[in-house]
Amino acid sequence: IRAVRPKVLMRLSKMKKHVSRASGSSLCAKCVSDRIKHALLIEEKKIVEKVLKAKAQSQKAK
Repeated sequence: IRAVRPKVLMRLSKMKKHVSRASGSSLCAKCVSDRIKHALLIEEKKIVEKVLKAKAQSQKAK
């Protein structure tokens, strides 16, 4: 986003006034990155729990 006066901002194209990323208008780049990392870690945790549960189930069956 360019730092310009309001009159100049009015003449700029939409591409130069907005950030083109998910939640770009409401969140800073670091916040978006942190949110993506947090979601990834939660998904990995779910997968690990599922694998451990399946392993325990197979041990119990033997």
